[in-house]
Amino acid sequence: MLDHDWYNNLLTVQEADKAFTDRPQWFSRIAPLLGREEFRGRYSLSLVHRHVILQPGEAMVATGPVTRPETLIDPDDPNIIPSSWTATGIPFEWKRVETPTGIIPPPTQELIREFSKIVGEDSVLGLSLVQDPVPDGKIWCERIDHGQRHHILEIKPVGSWPEGAEVFETCWTLKSSSGRAEPSIVFSLHCVCWVCKVHGQN
Repeated sequence: MLDHDWYNNLLTVQEADKAFTDRPQWFSRIAPLLGREEFRGRYSLSLVHRHVILQPGEAMVATGPVTRPETLIDPDDPNIIPSSWTATGIPFEWKRVETPTGIIPPPTQELIREFSKIVGEDSVLGLSLVQDPVPDGKIWCERIDHGQRHHILEIKPVGSWPEGAEVFETCWTLKSSSGRAEPSIVFSLHCVCWVCKVHGQN
């Protein structure tokens, strides 16, 4: 597991969002890589950012839709797998799986090498395990319960976040784009993070 100070030094969602500029050009450069047959449907493009401040020995672990800091007694527990990685392949979030069928291997060294070559080692872009698809008109939303230090994922109608909340795009998945031209692979927004201004951070 990573050092808690390393995680705490990740950018906030506001900082990472501000640093992610020229998005269309990055999407067009990354899509062919993640669209390759051996990678498609496994990983999403994500914005690398922290959610809470960790204490020594803690790591962010998801159980179902809730990710929270946990003090892990056994860091080699086979039921806890990495779920998010930086551009250089450093895992920074994990998830708990119930059965061996839920285990998805981490990105290969080849994928990390090619991804890092495209975005750069210090990029705010990373990879995450792909989330379940959502119906048309809905989207995955992430928010923070600051009192409990919980990161919560929910499926909501697009635009249903609280009035006055700041909304940031945080995760994109591949979809096929077809029209008059040859079908191509492009990114589609898959998850947003909303932050209530009363807290001012995420």
